[in-house]
Amino acid sequence: MRYLAATLAVAVSYLSGSVLYAVVVTRLVTGKDIRKQGNLNPGTSNVARTVGKGWGVLVCALDSLKAVVPMLAARLWLFKGDDGASLAFTYAVGMAAVVGHCRPLFYGFKGGGGIGTMLGVSLFMVPVEFAFSLLAGGVVAITAFRHTEHKYAQWTPIMFVILTPFVTLATTLLVDVPLFAHISIGGHPWPVVACAFAMSLLLLWFNGSFMRHRAAEYQGLKDE
Repeated sequence: MRYLAATLAVAVSYLSGSVLYAVVVTRLVTGKDIRKQGNLNPGTSNVARTVGKGWGVLVCALDSLKAVVPMLAARLWLFKGDDGASLAFTYAVGMAAVVGHCRPLFYGFKGGGGIGTMLGVSLFMVPVEFAFSLLAGGVVAITAFRHTEHKYAQWTPIMFVILTPFVTLATTLLVDVPLFAHISIGGHPWPVVACAFAMSLLLLWFNGSFMRHRAAEYQGLKDE
């Protein structure tokens, strides 16, 4: 019964992730398709640049919540323990939302990069490590890519996607400071560390695939 419930939770989370709020919000505000605007990405940064920063913040919050809400429901009703298996199941529910955003059922399996949704998953599971990775990613963007256009929006997400699992591994090996509920600085069960690496690899693969698809679309527009 537990595995059936886990499968159902993952399926519901995937469907939640399949709602592209960048598309929905942009359509409601401007009547246009965000997938044909700016860099063609149905995500936070493109909405912020083409529709407005406030709308971009709204999209980011909604993209995060579409992972957090199914994860919270799973924690409350299905996987209440702080053991490795329960936390890994919860992580899997969040990753299903990321997959839904990147390969959405409702949009012909053509979505975005999933960064905003990954933000929600990481904040729910390893918030301290994620916050450190976000700060470190911002510092790298400022110092190493200071002459690059949109350096914060482009490079900070890439850096925290890469850094989060390594920071999670490092804190797990070095410290164990419980905070509240399942949240701690380090001391994570090894399935949580493995899930952190799995999600980052998933995000990097999806974003590489999206970049190739976007380049092909740009070339098609140029040829026309």
